[in-house]
Amino acid sequence: MPSTKFPVAILQNGIKMIMEAPKGLKANVLRSFCSAPISDPEFFDAVSQPKEWKKLLYGLCFFHAVIQERRNFGSLGFNKPYGFNETDLRISVRQLHEYINKYEEIPFDALLYLTGHCNYGGRVTEDADRRCLMATLSDYYCEDMLKDGYAFSESGAYFAPPDGSHHHIVEFIRKLPEEQTPEVFGLHSNADITKSELETKNLLGAVLSTQPRQAQGGESEGEGQGVQVIELVTTLLQNLPEDFNIEEVQKKFPVDYNESMNTVLVQEMGRYNRLLGLVRSTSNDVIKAIRGEI
Repeated sequence: MPSTKFPVAILQNGIKMIMEAPKGLKANVLRSFCSAPISDPEFFDAVSQPKEWKKLLYGLCFFHAVIQERRNFGSLGFNKPYGFNETDLRISVRQLHEYINKYEEIPFDALLYLTGHCNYGGRVTEDADRRCLMATLSDYYCEDMLKDGYAFSESGAYFAPPDGSHHHIVEFIRKLPEEQTPEVFGLHSNADITKSELETKNLLGAVLSTQPRQAQGGESEGEGQGVQVIELVTTLLQNLPEDFNIEEVQKKFPVDYNESMNTVLVQEMGRYNRLLGLVRSTSNDVIKAIRGEI
């Protein structure tokens, strides 16, 4: 208990909520631009060098997303998992804002030291990870970042947006690819295999944690766990509801300019059907994988 005066009953009966970091480069960068202080117009527009500010700010947010996603590659990303968070980004954004307004020439060395060694680097304990962090940051805090068309990866899929308002930059981020390849993180393409293995291991581990660990009968422990996972996934599939009949819904709730919720209803049902389809396909893949069919 953080305080003995706080009623225990409130904690027991209250709703527990957590906020997980977004998954993927696009979601990470978008969240950064839609959060304070970047989302505050008075802060965002109060700069003496707007073009340089927007370029470097986007680079900083992209760097934050890259090091967040590198953790998903296990030891290929960093030797240890580090708890980089939004506080590191916010203090770095405010420092960038201050230095942009304070100096006519961008003090890249100072920004690299403060952001890399102090803000983010303060969490890093391994020398090799610190060098990796600084090398990654130097790709975004550099003179080339101020040039139009400067690409963040060899594929050229990621680059700084053209000069524009906060709204235009957010729309630019929304058009980024949903999936990203390891090369944008400075990793080999085979790193995706390690990432997928870790995700599968974590998923199956979470499923198994809900079941007794003791194997049934004379089965080995591995076989017993596999049977338990198949039973759990099969139960999940049996309890899934049927897809909505979109055609019937459209007949009952046709598109009407005076009833805008009809369109929303049909769209949401379509998204829900796609979600159900994804759950079914991935669940069947888990069963086939355990049985050795794929």
